[in-house]
Amino acid sequence: MVIRCEKPRLESEVTTEIERLPLTSALARDKRIEMNKYWFTCKVRYMRIDGSGDERKVTEQYLLDAYNYTEAETRISYILEQMGVGPFEVLQITKSNFNEVLRYDDADHWFRVKVAFVSFDEESGNEKESNQNFLISALDIRDAFDKVTDFLKHTISTCVIPSITYTKLVDVFPLSEEEPGLREVRERGLTAAPNNESIAEEENY
Repeated sequence: MVIRCEKPRLESEVTTEIERLPLTSALARDKRIEMNKYWFTCKVRYMRIDGSGDERKVTEQYLLDAYNYTEAETRISYILEQMGVGPFEVLQITKSNFNEVLRYDDADHWFRVKVAFVSFDEESGNEKESNQNFLISALDIRDAFDKVTDFLKHTISTCVIPSITYTKLVDVFPLSEEEPGLREVRERGLTAAPNNESIAEEENY
């Protein structure tokens, strides 16, 4: 099981990176360090050649995290270019309210799992319920249920799973999986050489 979350960076590493940047870029990067990342669903359309050699128009959805809509569009465009996708169109980018994204190596179907955490409010004497949305790769609904249950087995709070929904997501691209220096390539508007020398509304499924 691989939990896709960004590895914490040492303060010294951040400082060193900022010192290497021009002043304006350094200030922008320093400001963005304090910003939150969000998950975005990107709907794209492009022409694909099928098994018979004919071209057909397909529409697919991908999930990625970014600091804002502009970066989300830049990321998905760069990813599609690196995948060798021909002329494409980014149809829609929507913010997705996932609290956790879990990828397992044995499955490539993505399910949205709603988890309700129940706690007891001692002051009011009533139970409180808070919902979180998990995105998880699984073979089917039962497999998604089993994996989330196993992931949550050590939690202190009582929780129930009200719903599990199959999504049409093709793949997920977390920032934490990007190769070193790739973000700088995108931000400069460069294209990486083959030898790597060069450096809305929340949607519901």
